[in-house]
Amino acid sequence: MKNQPLLKSLDEIKFMHPKESECRLMEIIKEPEKLDSYRIDLFEQWRYIFNFYKKLFEEDRREFQFGTPLGYVFLGVLAEGLVKIILFFDNPNEYLGIELKNRTLGNLKNRLIKLLKGRKKESNESKIKELNDSLELINSLRNNFIHFPFYYSDDYRFRWVFFQVFAYLLDKFSLWKYLDNSEVEFIKEMALENPVGVSLLEGDLYEQ
Repeated sequence: MKNQPLLKSLDEIKFMHPKESECRLMEIIKEPEKLDSYRIDLFEQWRYIFNFYKKLFEEDRREFQFGTPLGYVFLGVLAEGLVKIILFFDNPNEYLGIELKNRTLGNLKNRLIKLLKGRKKESNESKIKELNDSLELINSLRNNFIHFPFYYSDDYRFRWVFFQVFAYLLDKFSLWKYLDNSEVEFIKEMALENPVGVSLLEGDLYEQ
């Protein structure tokens, strides 16, 4: 059959590749040194996407002044990636025990909130509620822009919410050390630049 090689390749990608990757990860997390190295690699991937967004923002602020799907796609990937990294760092076995189809921001959000509630570093219920509401907004924005519905509404305050969440989570889970100084400064600057007329949160999620 003419298309058989292609179909076979697609089947391998669809079924075998994820399973092989999961098996490799299960082996990695058994060895502390490999796990530590993999944690660094994960954050390197996050930083690569972050710096791509940062470059776009700094080179052409006009594009982001009006809002574009591209910017929200990157921010959405960064938000979901950070949540996944935090859950993986906390308990790799538990994270890998989650079915692949359930590793979405919408599903993982509740696990993150539960994890945060169990940490002594954050006992402020209003902050946890603000984080939950912010992640719901982020998930909605990400889905809206990434599915390219031909219409969307932008508000410069949305970007502030993303960076509030980034800074808050990086701080609460002591992850600043994985970033360089320029990246830390950019995230904090964007998070602390409280826009006029903010009504998306009752107060600042991240405060320095």
